[in-house]
Amino acid sequence: MSKKRITILKSSRFTIVSIIVVATLLLSGWFYIDFIEESKRIQNISKNDFNFFIYKWFTIAIIVSMIVAVTLSSYIYSKNNKQRMYYKNIIDSSSNIVVVVDKNSIIDVNKTFFKYFNKYKTLEEFKKEHESISDFFVEDEGYIHKEYNGENWLECLIKNSNNNQVRIVYDSKEYYFSVGVSLISPKDGHYSAIFSDITKEKIYQKELEHTNITDPLTKIKNRYYYNVQIKKESANANRYFYPLSLVIFDIDYFKKINDGCGHDVGDNVLIEYTKLISSHLREGDIFCRIGGEEFALILPYVSKADAYKIADKIRAKVEEHKKIFAITMSFGVTEYIKGEDLELTFKRADKALYEAKNGGRNRVVVR
Repeated sequence: MSKKRITILKSSRFTIVSIIVVATLLLSGWFYIDFIEESKRIQNISKNDFNFFIYKWFTIAIIVSMIVAVTLSSYIYSKNNKQRMYYKNIIDSSSNIVVVVDKNSIIDVNKTFFKYFNKYKTLEEFKKEHESISDFFVEDEGYIHKEYNGENWLECLIKNSNNNQVRIVYDSKEYYFSVGVSLISPKDGHYSAIFSDITKEKIYQKELEHTNITDPLTKIKNRYYYNVQIKKESANANRYFYPLSLVIFDIDYFKKINDGCGHDVGDNVLIEYTKLISSHLREGDIFCRIGGEEFALILPYVSKADAYKIADKIRAKVEEHKKIFAITMSFGVTEYIKGEDLELTFKRADKALYEAKNGGRNRVVVR
């Protein structure tokens, strides 16, 4: 529990005790003065005796009041402490990370927090190096950022609760969490944030997505991925006015390899030469297997003149390789025309490939 919260509890207990003491003194004083006044009328006692009598009874009243106050205070403190520890134990037993935060810093955490951030033993140690858990947020698309458009992560999460996932990297480990936030102290601007670990689900989802977009034999991307990416890249090319080229190519006489040497050899040829081609591509190039021995290469920011050079370089590397089986490839190259139907772009590249085949194979044709 934070120091501020403990201070508030202590202040509340002090106020209650003070009220009890004052009330007890006033009631005791009133009762005994009334009693003595009545006794004075009945008995003729001296003034000194009267003053001493009042002093004695006031002293007794104060002592009694203090005993009552201390006893009551101890009872209240014990009850509050038990209740506080009860809820603290419940929160600490949660498998989720529970933190109390404001817009700038972290105020309190549960024990689970330190299972993830295990370099630190206490919150004080953590706060010496970091202001908030948001220091570890990775700014990926679709996940909460530490700050976005001048707003911190709490404000973003409150405004858009649908985007409630964060990616955290700590000590070379990657975690994914679903986050829920509740306002617990409007006056202080304190929020409770619960981080539920969804890392296993995310890993499974990524593996499933990878399986859906990956060719099982060659391990490069498949036809489905090609269809998704060509739409995405053409939309970006239209929006940002950059060139986009498409290369369609296949292995010459591949049927003869399968028929003459068997499908195992044919599969090994596909695996070997896709590795070769992949090693000569840029990071942003998109290489997909779209048919049996047919491939597509999406080249963002590349004109068809430069795409020709890239395709011819690959053609030469394939011809030189000669591992497992000496093969050649034919290539059709085209450039996406802004706003056109993607089917037309593909047909144009495919027609260029057809011309390369009819022109003697092992060549590049641009249309």
